Amino acid sequence: MDDQRIGRVILILRQRRGWRQADLAARSGVSQSAISDIERGRIDRYTVATIRRLLRALDATAVLDVTWGGRGDLDRLMDADHARVLQAWANRHRQAGWEVWNEASYSIYGERGRIDQLAFHLPTGVLEVTEGKTGIWDVQETLGRLDAKVRLASRVVEPRGWRVRRVVGALVVADGTTVRRRVADHETLFARYETRGRAAYAFVRDPRGAAEGLLVFVALPRTNRGGLRRAGQRRVRLRAAPMSVAGLSDNASTSEHTA
Repeated sequence: MDDQRIGRVILILRQRRGWRQADLAARSGVSQSAISDIERGRIDRYTVATIRRLLRALDATAVLDVTWGGRGDLDRLMDADHARVLQAWANRHRQAGWEVWNEASYSIYGERGRIDQLAFHLPTGVLEVTEGKTGIWDVQETLGRLDAKVRLASRVVEPRGWRVRRVVGALVVADGTTVRRRVADHETLFARYETRGRAAYAFVRDPRGAAEGLLVFVALPRTNRGGLRRAGQRRVRLRAAPMSVAGLSDNASTSEHTA
C-alpha cells in the first residue's frame, strides 16, 4: 500500500469537487485533522475503515493488495491451496459414489460464473454445490455468491442429465484459527450451514438426512511434496557461526592441557 499515493489521490479528488477539508469531513464523518494527516500520506495511524469512508464520500474505492515472493508467486500459491482443498473434498465424494464435476462454468439468464465443484448422488438425486476457499474475508459476499450458485445449479447440470431432487450448498475452507474465528464472529450469517465436521462427512456417506448447508474445514499439510513449508512459510536455515581466532586458540590450549 502506497501511503503517499493514497493521500494524494484523496487530495486531488477533493479539490476536483471544489471541497474544503471541512466539506469532506462533514460528508465522510472523518475529522478535518485526520483528513489533513491522510492527505500528507500519514495514514499508518488510521484504520482501513477510515480510508474507505473518505473514498466513499468521493465516489472512489480502495483495493488492498498483497504481494509475496516474485511476480505471480502468491497467485500460484493460493491456487495450489485452493486446489488441495477441493481435491480433498472431491475424493470423499468419489469414495462415497458421487459423480463430481469441477470448474463448472455457466451463463444463465444473463448471469455468468463458475462453480468450484458440483457433486451428484444418483440414488437420492442430491446435488451439492461447493465453494472452496483458502480463507474467508468478506463473509456476506462469500455466502451471497454461494447462494446464487445454489439457486442456479439445477439448470447448470441439465446438459448432464442429472435428475436433481434437492440442492445443498457446501462451503469448504482451509482450516486455521483465523477462519474459525471469522465464522464464530458471524455465527448468525453461517447459521444455515449447520451441518459441520463429522455430521458433514456423514452426510456425504449418506445424503438422505436433512441438511440445508455444509461447512467443512480442511486441514492442509504443513509441507508440500518436496518437504518445503506450504502457505508462504519460508524455511530459514541457521548456519553455524564461524569460529573466531580466539576460539581456536582456546580450543588449542584446552587440547594441549588435556593431553
